[in-house]
Amino acid sequence: LFCLYGPILFITILTHEYGHAICTQKLGGTVEGILLWPLGGLAFCGPTQGSVKEDLYVALAGPLTHIPQVAVWFGVFAVASEGDLGSFDRYINLSELREGGADVFFKFVSIQSIVINVGLFIFNLFIPAYPLDGGRCFAALLVMCGVRVQKAGYVTSILAILIGLAMGIYGATEYIKNDSPNGLFVVLICVFIIMNSYQLFSMTKAGRVLQHPLFNRSCYRETEEEAARQQQQQQQGGSPADNITEMT
Repeated sequence: LFCLYGPILFITILTHEYGHAICTQKLGGTVEGILLWPLGGLAFCGPTQGSVKEDLYVALAGPLTHIPQVAVWFGVFAVASEGDLGSFDRYINLSELREGGADVFFKFVSIQSIVINVGLFIFNLFIPAYPLDGGRCFAALLVMCGVRVQKAGYVTSILAILIGLAMGIYGATEYIKNDSPNGLFVVLICVFIIMNSYQLFSMTKAGRVLQHPLFNRSCYRETEEEAARQQQQQQQGGSPADNITEMT
């Protein structure tokens, strides 16, 4: 099973990280490298010189690579199954896999590849827990909607910690009650999410949110500076034009 899942997972995650890297380069940023490790991958992307919207594009680029990957593997499945789309079954029959030929092998490989890509797409994009891509998208969207960066740091980190705790409870339950190794994997991801989110929370609380890798971009600094200027004007009693009117 490792020989089946290992290469598929490696190619899938590598393609995902290349999505982040290529998008960063297209937007004028730099990429120092890509790291693959047991819990996933990490693209070391330098900041782009664009807007918060472009930072959102970089976060979205990784998960969106799973869509063409699913399309490719679905094509392989259609050919291997000779058009019998009803034979799609995500559960592996080892005896059938051993006794079948190349078409059976590629049929199972394509099915598992589709399942992995769909799962990673949903997990990365629709769970707003930093440092997952969904958490990065969530933080960028908050700032784009007018939320101050410091408040976005608090909301993003606290939400991620709560999601991480829920995942930890679910994973521990699955591992203890059902003896599922997947439960242990979920617990490890939970620890990873909580550790990174707590670091974001701590730096936000210390007033160093713009030094955190999530917000260490010129676009976030400029957005925060503009918001601070507007707040200062409001505290001083309005715009300069309003002050002239009051003096006259």
